[in-house]
Amino acid sequence: MREAIVTMSDEALEEMGLGDLVAYTRDAGVRELEELDCHGNGGVMQLEVEEKLDGERLSAFEAVSQWEFVAEKEHTYLYLIEIVAPDLTDEITDYGDELVGTCDPSMTEHGATMELVGPQQTISETLREYEAAGISPELEKLGDYDGTETDLDALTERQREIVYAAYEMGFYEVPREVSTEEVAAELDLDASTVAEHLQRAERNLLSQKFGAR
Repeated sequence: MREAIVTMSDEALEEMGLGDLVAYTRDAGVRELEELDCHGNGGVMQLEVEEKLDGERLSAFEAVSQWEFVAEKEHTYLYLIEIVAPDLTDEITDYGDELVGTCDPSMTEHGATMELVGPQQTISETLREYEAAGISPELEKLGDYDGTETDLDALTERQREIVYAAYEMGFYEVPREVSTEEVAAELDLDASTVAEHLQRAERNLLSQKFGAR
C-alpha cells in the first residue's frame, strides 16, 4: 500500500469547480475541517468556522449538494457540507473510488492538501488523469503507507474517538446502556454530530467488510 500527499493550488481548485466555495469558507475563518466520508469526486465535510455562513449563498454554490447547520459553539459555527467537484472527469472519479481510506483534506492559505492511499498504479493513474484534465496537483510525498492496515483505518480520527467513547460507555451493549445524547455530553459535542459520526463510522466499517467480498 502506498501513500501520496498532494497539494492543490487555488488555481487547481478553481479548475475542479471548488474555488468559490473554498474562498468563501476560508474568508469565514476555518477553525477545523474534518472529512466524514470521501468518494471519487467529493465527500461529506464537517466544517468549523469563526463567522456564520450565509445559507442562501452556500446553497448557490454548484459544488454544494446539501448542507446542515449543526451547532453554534463558543465563537465558532459548525456545519456539515456535502460537496461534489463538478468539473472532475469521470476517469478521475473512477480512479478515486478505487483508493482506500479517506482523502483527509486540509485547507492552506493558498490551496488545500489531500492524501491518496492505495496501490501505486491507482495513485499514478489518478495523478495522470488530474494532469490530463488540466489540474496540476503538486506531489509533496510519495512512499509506503505508514498506517497500520486494520479495520479502523476506514475511520477518521474523530470517528475513532467517538466510536471508542460510545463503546466504552456501553452504547453497543444489549440492551444499550447510554444514549447518543449521553455520549455527546461526555465528549462535549452536539448530539446530531455524534449521531452523524457514528452512522458514517458504522457505514465505513461495513463497507470495508462487505465490499471486499
